[in-house]
Amino acid sequence: MFNLLLLIRKDIILLRNFIPLFLLSILFVAYVQLDSSSMFATFQSLLLLVYSCSMDAQNNNTKFVIGLPVSRQEIVLAKYLSLIPYSFIGLVCSLVLFLISFLFGYSISPVYWIGVSLTLLMIPVTASIYLPIHYWLGYKNYYFNIFFNVVITITTINAGSSLSHSSVFSKITHLKLQDHLVQIGLIGIVYLFILYFSYKISLRLFCREEL
Repeated sequence: MFNLLLLIRKDIILLRNFIPLFLLSILFVAYVQLDSSSMFATFQSLLLLVYSCSMDAQNNNTKFVIGLPVSRQEIVLAKYLSLIPYSFIGLVCSLVLFLISFLFGYSISPVYWIGVSLTLLMIPVTASIYLPIHYWLGYKNYYFNIFFNVVITITTINAGSSLSHSSVFSKITHLKLQDHLVQIGLIGIVYLFILYFSYKISLRLFCREEL
């Protein structure tokens, strides 16, 4: 557990120089989405994961870390667990955007925080797609990371505008949880299975990589 915390701390330290650019991307999304769809700006916190993986590949950090008394399993697991502080940063940004919108008199959707919650749930699922590809490409993933950065930003802008006004989102926000406990439980099991399956794929790919 202590090794996992140190590995996550290592990634956060590497992100110090990227934080200003990340905040600018959040402000850009908020500026483009002056309406309540800015609740989906939390999705931008995925950029922190992508940048930390890019730094590892660019600076050959993994080769250094593998020489320390940590297992490959801990290295991969730390990447997945790093989504917790990244999502927290995204949540704080959503709170700041909420307060700014309120102070400047912009309309705030009554389901703003439901949208933020759904976005937080989308982040691990999207990361479960990204991380196996990251470990599959290894040090060749530079251009893929650039592409993924663009996809995240465009998805945040377009999906935020469309989802907030879609009938599906409206149904979800007005859903009574107590009436759908079985379905929610099944979705939760599938959700956890996706994350676990992604982790096992990433671990297998990383264990096969020669450093």
